[in-house]
Amino acid sequence: MPLPKDINEYLRAWALELGERILQTYPPLQGFDDRVSPLTGQLLRRPFPAQTLAMMGVVRRWNEARGAAVIAECGTGKTLISLGAIHVHGDRKPFTALAMVPPQLVEKWAREAFLTLPRVRVFFIDGLRTPMSSVGHVGVSEVRLRHGRIIREGVRTTLTELRLRRTARTARQRWDSICGFPALFILGRDRGKLSYFWRHAYTLASCGRYQGSVVNPDTGCPIYIGEDGQRLLSVDFKKAKLSEILGRQNGDEAAKSRRELYSALWQADGKKIRRFAPVDFIGRYMADFFDYAIADEVHELKGDTAQGNALGTLAGCPQHTVVLTGTLLGGHADEVFNILFRMHPARWCRKGLSLGKPACGCSRKPMGFSKRLP
Repeated sequence: MPLPKDINEYLRAWALELGERILQTYPPLQGFDDRVSPLTGQLLRRPFPAQTLAMMGVVRRWNEARGAAVIAECGTGKTLISLGAIHVHGDRKPFTALAMVPPQLVEKWAREAFLTLPRVRVFFIDGLRTPMSSVGHVGVSEVRLRHGRIIREGVRTTLTELRLRRTARTARQRWDSICGFPALFILGRDRGKLSYFWRHAYTLASCGRYQGSVVNPDTGCPIYIGEDGQRLLSVDFKKAKLSEILGRQNGDEAAKSRRELYSALWQADGKKIRRFAPVDFIGRYMADFFDYAIADEVHELKGDTAQGNALGTLAGCPQHTVVLTGTLLGGHADEVFNILFRMHPARWCRKGLSLGKPACGCSRKPMGFSKRLP
């Protein structure tokens, strides 16, 4: 047999052997001959066999772990697969699901939910901020499908109201008594990460031995940061947030050692719009409210940005999470590492890795290898 000239000829020649080797190394969670849940027949839209296979694969994955991923090309029905998996895994029980999607797909997701899930109620999370005008949408609004269009109609509430348990045992039990049906909360990715405005927090000493110097409001002493103990001046406070670790020597040899504490040199700016990031609010006060979470177009959340950090918060709130994308890997190992770390941080921390550029270099050994080209 002649040697293949390129990779295409090699794959065509050994496609059968490569496929068998892949199945032996990574056996699928759901096979073509495996039993399919009868709950798939209750969906308002009948999925194709390949979609049913992926749907059951997500359900099988959720039975073993908290996170799952659906990686498929555009138009293959990732939205249908994720919604169907939630319906099957819910096992006829009312569930609450949170979907963080691109802003241009918010209404599309609501339409897909109405056309797929039976008896579902859909809600838009428009933000958590002080109303600035009568025409803007704030809070949580129920939407319905009327003549092919999504309109706001029904329950209107806020996240601060949903987190209250009132006379119920928990906030979730109170919501089940109010709704009683499967509920899907859809949040635009741009609004989910919008937090409050901030400003620097430091003072200038007006007396004492540090008179005229920039001091930390928590200690009344000059601020030293970095391994070299660089002393901060007022010109150093620019656009980035600064902080200090209290308890270190920081150039003062007479200082007594103490337990290290984090001291933020910034605070919320009360003179501007009062708002809070909905995803951060959910992660802090409503961690047990949602059963499922969906993150669409997750490849856009790989960076160290507010939206990327929102993915980590979203993955830690519900019992089960599924991410959807058509291009998980853009060509660099650090991209997929950031996504995997945010979905399973404990697993990577046990390996001594952390989120950020230093971790990407350390992760090359277990995830592959690097080679310097001439």
